[in-house]
Amino acid sequence: MHIVKGDYMFAWWHNLDSVTVFNSWMQIAAVVGAALCTLSILMLWINGSRMSRFLLEREKSTSQKIKAVEKAAEQIRRELLATQQNQDIADQRRRLAEMDSESVRKEMDKIRKRYTDVEGALKQRIEELKDMNITSTGKTSGSTSRSSGAAPQAPLPKRGPLDEQQRRMLTKLLSTGPKGELDIISVMEDPRSHELAVEMKKIFDQQGWSTSEIIQNAFAQPPNGWVLVIHSKETAPSFAKFLQRTLTTVGLPVSVQINTKFREWSMSMIVGQTD
Repeated sequence: MHIVKGDYMFAWWHNLDSVTVFNSWMQIAAVVGAALCTLSILMLWINGSRMSRFLLEREKSTSQKIKAVEKAAEQIRRELLATQQNQDIADQRRRLAEMDSESVRKEMDKIRKRYTDVEGALKQRIEELKDMNITSTGKTSGSTSRSSGAAPQAPLPKRGPLDEQQRRMLTKLLSTGPKGELDIISVMEDPRSHELAVEMKKIFDQQGWSTSEIIQNAFAQPPNGWVLVIHSKETAPSFAKFLQRTLTTVGLPVSVQINTKFREWSMSMIVGQTD
């Protein structure tokens, strides 16, 4: 029974018509499978192209947005810098307004009193010379010449590179203004330039600035007065305008120079010849 049943199940395989029909269906299935495979590959290629174009457009859009953000940030930085400079100018005007006529009058009284003391000392010295006992005309003439020579040698009050009023005004302006880093440069083999640089460093340090050690530099043509040096206008520190106006207000001859050899966002002050 088992052998007969197996022969019945595979009997169609020995039938030519059945095998032909089966072969036809298999060919159709193969063609359909190949078509579907080709269609899938085509769809994958189309989707890949679309994805590539999408990614390229997205990258381009992102790059444009980044550039726009950078441009906006630069504009904001410039506006903040301008605002800071305007605020510094306003603060400086306010501080100058506080230096009223009363303080100027007191300073003038001090100067007047100082020169009055000097004049009194000179008159006293002259009277002492007149009271001396002179026995001969030669001695008289010699004493007179000595007295006339001694008068200009009366002790005068010692003054530094900056007078008292300039020093006091500079200290007051710097005390409430913005702080920053400052490189101070003097002219080599110029004692007065170095003396001025040392005094300026002392004043700036006392008011909270960060200053470097005095740099002595040799110049082919030493500059005159005070020269503020920056890398460029775009990289000038926020306190540049304030420092220029402060030195000008004090009465110092100030000029500004642009030199790309100096560091960005830094400022150097050259103390030139003042004689």
